[in-house]
Amino acid sequence: MQYAPVIYGPRAARRARSPGFTLIEVLVVMLIVGITIGAVSVNFGLLDRRNTADEVERLRRVLEFAAERAAVHGSPIQVEFLPGSYRFSQLDTAGKWQLLFEPRELAEHDWRAGLAPQALSIAGHATEPGNPHIVFSAEAPPFELHIATPDGAHLLSGRSTGEVDIDAADNIGAAAQGAKS
Repeated sequence: MQYAPVIYGPRAARRARSPGFTLIEVLVVMLIVGITIGAVSVNFGLLDRRNTADEVERLRRVLEFAAERAAVHGSPIQVEFLPGSYRFSQLDTAGKWQLLFEPRELAEHDWRAGLAPQALSIAGHATEPGNPHIVFSAEAPPFELHIATPDGAHLLSGRSTGEVDIDAADNIGAAAQGAKS
């Protein structure tokens, strides 16, 4: 008759346990996964807000660029605000608007999710709702462009020098309150 060898010590305890994970091990892993998912979710929310601010800043810069280009080249440039995008055109020698594809900054650009033009006024007069556009020539027209974003409204104010300023929704409300007082 043969006897199985008897093992004492830590190896014996490991062999006696069934394969698998303990409840504590599973809970620790679930806690780590939960914390990681929470951190990633928060970072994506911050990234969305950053993308909104970047998109509004991009529009500000490209409007300034179009105003400068029109003044330097002496050829009017028009920006049209469409429901899903905005695009630039230049007046050719035959008097027709030609879409711009170069430079790349003036090629048609899609609005990011949640961004859309709300209202446009040029020199204090509201533009037609169906055809909002700005024409830059030797001198840029003063304008106000209201943009809806997931973070609230933004106001882009253009000056006759071609410079464009951005005000966030909080600043727009404070300016309106100050004007009423």
